[in-house]
Amino acid sequence: MKFRILRPILRIWRDKGYRPGTIGLSLASGMFIGFSPTVGLQMVICIVVGFLWNRISTIKLNLPAMLVGSMVVNPVTMGPTYYVYYKLGCVAVACDVGITAEKFSNLSSITELGSSMLLAVLLGSVPFMLASIPTGLYLGRKFEQFLQGRRLKRKERHRRSKGKLGLAAANK
Repeated sequence: MKFRILRPILRIWRDKGYRPGTIGLSLASGMFIGFSPTVGLQMVICIVVGFLWNRISTIKLNLPAMLVGSMVVNPVTMGPTYYVYYKLGCVAVACDVGITAEKFSNLSSITELGSSMLLAVLLGSVPFMLASIPTGLYLGRKFEQFLQGRRLKRKERHRRSKGKLGLAAANK
């Protein structure tokens, strides 16, 4: 199988009997949380939200898809992403602190800035969080179509192999 990293997700999705649209909703939820400025807590928030949602709702969320979605902002992309959040937030709020991209290079320098940039970063992340919802739904739908096509090909292959076995047994 070419997609070894997807194997656990595919197995969980198949075993749980999720309804169509579940992966899209889960991916969108994970991306929404991933784009929030909650440095280092995105995965924990996804787990908590996923478990709570699955307890109270009939539409179940796929936790692995949520976790994959939350990884859109990872340690490699965190600095540039939060810098864009800050610059975008400064359009809405007057920012008096001169901040450069180097200040967003690691977690310790971000936390040193504290509340002086908190509001700007929060406001700057909102458009990305909102844009992640349709993006996650679209990507999830495409992934579900991929899975459905894969399942149909597997059934067809299985049906043909059974037919060949039946012919081989009849010829003996």
